[in-house]
Amino acid sequence: MENSLNLHQRVALIAGPMSSTVSSIVMGLTRLGADCVLLDPDKTVAPAFINQINDSREINDRYGRANVIQNALKTQDDLKDAVGRAAQTFGGLDIYIDAFMIQQPTPISFDKMFDGLDGMLERNLKTPLMLTQNVLAYMKARKKGRVIFLMNESPSSKIKDDVLGTGVRSGLLQFASALSKQTADFNVTVNSMSVALTEEYILAHDPESKSIKEAMEKMKALDPSLKITEPDKISQTVSFLVSPMGATMNGQHFRLS
Repeated sequence: MENSLNLHQRVALIAGPMSSTVSSIVMGLTRLGADCVLLDPDKTVAPAFINQINDSREINDRYGRANVIQNALKTQDDLKDAVGRAAQTFGGLDIYIDAFMIQQPTPISFDKMFDGLDGMLERNLKTPLMLTQNVLAYMKARKKGRVIFLMNESPSSKIKDDVLGTGVRSGLLQFASALSKQTADFNVTVNSMSVALTEEYILAHDPESKSIKEAMEKMKALDPSLKITEPDKISQTVSFLVSPMGATMNGQHFRLS
């Protein structure tokens, strides 16, 4: 399977704070030969993780490398500089994965103004749009590329506190669908993917729980059918979509349970 998903000489830019999902994606892509640059706005990527990836390459030279760029992503110049530095790190950009998933509960209040809406829009919608624009300039010149937007999806109709986050982030669904038609002319695919329960999502929605198991049990009391979306499942799906085998997947939205 790995031979058919060969990603040697591919460079992936992954934007967003570190999470179990992001770390699994980086490990999956580098083991298939891709070099990964993490664009970290919150300084959440530990140097030990980058060292772990690069130490693996010392053992097996078929593995890819990893690096991290810390950038606040506050201005257009920040965004342009971050993408430019990412492209220079390993000599290009072939893959862009937007991982600014909203993990925190975002219920709507009917008796007061939205709290922090401008910041949510800036970080989780405007920044991804502008990063995508900058990345596509490199992909268009190379006439190849893969773009994937990741987002959390409320796993149950009984969990009712993801309202604002869903409203902000779901704008990327239509954006990805429309953009895919334009980028197809230069061999770039654009897809989106929703995941339900991740470890970060579970803990963010029940910070008082002492463990994932305890938080999961509380959620299952609301909906017994719930289950965690394992990071490996997300990583494997991403790896397929960014590989040569995923070339025909364009303008699609995938839901992982």
